[in-house]
Amino acid sequence: MDDRKEYWWVRHEAVVQPAEVGFVGGIPVSFRFIGTAGSIPAASAELIERLPSPPVPIIRPHVEPSPHPQVQPQRRGSWLWFIGVLLLILVAQCSGQLFDMIK
Repeated sequence: MDDRKEYWWVRHEAVVQPAEVGFVGGIPVSFRFIGTAGSIPAASAELIERLPSPPVPIIRPHVEPSPHPQVQPQRRGSWLWFIGVLLLILVAQCSGQLFDMIK
């Protein structure tokens, strides 16, 4: 049989509340009001209107493991980057003095 849970507006004792409705084979069998513990039998409440589906994330995380083994990052050229950054800092610090000496 088809067992599923859906969310509906339910009228119980003259109060309309959202509830999780348990269906078996398309027939409601129990209600659990949102925010409360326990459930009530389906015969003591009335379905009013189905609530919309909860929002689904637009970008789903990629769960498949990659078939390629994890590769170590390349270290070649890291000294070149380090020297380049130091040179840029030196030029930025001394650019005013160098400009004054050129004048």
